[in-house]
Amino acid sequence: MDMEKFKHISMRGRVAYGISCFENAIIALKYDVNDWKIILNYLWKFTSIQYLDDWNDIIVELIPENLTEFKTYEEEEFERLSKDEFIYMYSLYQNIDGSVDALLRGIYDLGISHAYTVIEGYGESSLKSLERIIKFMIDYNFPLPSIEPFLKFSIEENRGWGDKFDGTKLSKIL
Repeated sequence: MDMEKFKHISMRGRVAYGISCFENAIIALKYDVNDWKIILNYLWKFTSIQYLDDWNDIIVELIPENLTEFKTYEEEEFERLSKDEFIYMYSLYQNIDGSVDALLRGIYDLGISHAYTVIEGYGESSLKSLERIIKFMIDYNFPLPSIEPFLKFSIEENRGWGDKFDGTKLSKIL
C-alpha cells in the first residue's frame, strides 16, 4: 500500500483506519461480530475523546496478551475495566487467532505514537505504526479498508490530531 496518501490524514483518521483494519480482520476470521462490540466501542472512542490518556488506559487493559495474563479480575488492579468486562473479554479471548492480539497491540501503538508530543511534519511515527498494521493485514490476507472515507480527516486540523468526529459512523460492525 502506498503510504503517501496517509501523510495527509490526521492522527484521529489514521487510528480510525487502523480500527477499520481490525474490523475487517474480525469479519474475515468469521467471528461473531456482536461479540466484539464492547471492544470496538472502546477503540472507536479515540476519534472523539478529549484526553488521550483515558483511551490509552483502557486499551492497554483490553489487549488480549495483557488481559489473559491474569486468571481472575482480583489478580490485577484494573483501572478501567469492570469485573464483568474482564470476565467477558477473558472468555472471548480463549480461542482467538494470534492476529487479533497483534492488531489490537498495533492499534494501541498507533494511538500512543505521538503521546505527549507535538505531531511534526507528517507524523512519521504514526505513519510507521500504521504501515506495520497494513503490512500485517496483507501478510494475513485480510482485506484492507478503502482509504477514501478517511481522506477528509486532514492533518492540517488541530495540530495534526484532527478534529474530533464520531468514528462509529465509519464502523462496519457498530
